[in-house]
Formats: sequence, C-alpha cells, structure tokens
Amino acid sequence: MDVFSHAIWGRHLTYGKINWKLAAFIGMLPDLLAFIPGDIVSRMNGEGRTRVDENTVTSDFPEIAWQIYQITHSLIWSFILFLLLWLSLFFWMKKDDKNAILLSKNKIFSKEFTPFKASVYLMLPWFFNILLDIPSHTLKFFPTPFLMPISDYMIDGVPWGITGSGAWIWWLNLGALIGVGYFIWLKQRRDTDSNRHA
Repeated sequence: MDVFSHAIWGRHLTYGKINWKLAAFIGMLPDLLAFIPGDIVSRMNGEGRTRVDENTVTSDFPEIAWQIYQITHSLIWSFILFLLLWLSLFFWMKKDDKNAILLSKNKIFSKEFTPFKASVYLMLPWFFNILLDIPSHTLKFFPTPFLMPISDYMIDGVPWGITGSGAWIWWLNLGALIGVGYFIWLKQRRDTDSNRHA
C-alpha cells in the first residue's frame, strides 16, 4: 500500500494513545527505511528516481532496497524490535523512578502507560504496515516477506494503484480510511460535547 495510507492508518490505530505525528511516522517507517537508502544509491549512481507503475518490478530498484525491505517487513524481525523496545523501557524505568516521566502523559503519550503498553502502541503502526502490505503486493513488486528469516514464503497479492486491475484494493483502503476517520471525528465531537457540558 502507499506510504500515505500507512501514515494515516498509524494515526487512526493509535488515536488517543500516542502523538498522531509520531504514529504516522512509525506507520511509514518500514517503507522509508527501505526506499530512502535505495533512492540515495540510485542518485549516487547517476540514475533517476524509479518510477512506479503497473510494470515496475522489485529488480528496478537498487538491491539495498530489497535487502532492507526483507527486514523491515518481517513480522519476526519486527517482533524482536518490539521485544527490545519493551525490555529497554522496562529496565530503564526499573533503573530510576525519575525515568517514569517518559511514559507519563506528555507530548508522546496521551496518558500514562506501562512499558509493555507503550511498546504495543509505538509498534502497532509498524505491524499494521506489514499486515496491510501482505495482500496488496504481488510477487513481482516487493512481495512482503513477513516470515523472514524463518521462511521466505510470500503471498502473491493484488497490485494496488489508483487505476488498473488492482485499483479496487486502493479505493477500498481509501473508503476504510475515510470511514474510520469519520468515527474518530464523531468520537472527538462527542468527547468535546461531554466535556463542555460537564
């Protein structure tokens, strides 16, 4: 799926839990970590930016993009990252009670969280990026290696795009984003109204 959808889903999934800008960034991060280095390598080699259309294949990008993509789009590696984040927060908090300020209500979190819950909300946009990409990438164009390094099994999904044979998946995603966004907006209005009358 496109990087902007990943950003908006990250924001939607963590609404009211973590800062929306951070959530959006984390939702895009698996793609940014793979494609920005690939873009840099292309430019250093004097090549232009790779244009993506229905005929684009993974090999049109520098090898580094695919190598990083296999790590950032693996549920296994992402779970290890989640565990490292959780354990880091847990031991950092245990080391000094003053460190608890990090997980209290602040610019990152909307309320106080345990290290485990904070790690869940911080990694949720990343995991959803992977889950959204599994059915929306074909074997020809960055198939999602969600079981790496245990298995190289990948699903031949539906190509997404605004036009073409897989356009329906993009439009379905857009409808879901708008629908969930509408429910979030309704909740915000309801919360604002109840606070005003309290």
